[in-house]
Amino acid sequence: MDEIKVLLFNFPQEMIVLRMGLLSRPPFAPDIAPNPLELVRRLETISYQIAILGLPFQETEFKDVLPLIRGEKRPNRRCILIVLAPPDQFEGLKPHLGKGLNALLPRTAPPGVLETEIARQTHVAPRVETRQMVRLKAKITQTPSALICQTLNVSASGMFLSSMIKIPVGTEFEFELALPRLKLPVSGRARVMRHSAQEKEKRDGMGVEFISFRTDGRALLMDFLAHLPPPVKK
Repeated sequence: MDEIKVLLFNFPQEMIVLRMGLLSRPPFAPDIAPNPLELVRRLETISYQIAILGLPFQETEFKDVLPLIRGEKRPNRRCILIVLAPPDQFEGLKPHLGKGLNALLPRTAPPGVLETEIARQTHVAPRVETRQMVRLKAKITQTPSALICQTLNVSASGMFLSSMIKIPVGTEFEFELALPRLKLPVSGRARVMRHSAQEKEKRDGMGVEFISFRTDGRALLMDFLAHLPPPVKK
């Protein structure tokens, strides 16, 4: 698959797991604009397949930026434009949907919501639903603790773990992921990036990102994901 250049501006810190996960691996190639002036420069000189812009802008309104993207002969006239905005700005932005704006999402949405939207727009599967047993070893307080739970989905960058017990966000831990057909589990280190919002996601657990793998663990995981059958449509 061809490289997908992604321009990120004012990207929410709460979604860093997505920037370090899905958007950091092929075919995606992220490019971060550090300030409004650099955002304008890149929009005028570089062609991207996706632009993900976080609102609000500093001293700039979205309606003033949109012509820089969609104007005649602009390099990003046909890019996928996704805006992350505070809910109180939605009414003013909705008229742009279908008229230059491809998707409008709240800044406070779980990372999985944006991940799903990116997958829908680009047809790149974000993760694979699969239920496997995982053994975690984390130092939660002063004493190392062990926890066994189940994955709800796994991607090359991380996994969502079903668990009523929550390890604090930011905690790094060792994991052992049991996969079919393998005599030994895939193991390594991971970090808790978020806790699920039960009332919104209807599931209890944690989103974690992989930090490192032991031996050939990453290759084994990638091979496992590549050979899973496609999910059954409901």
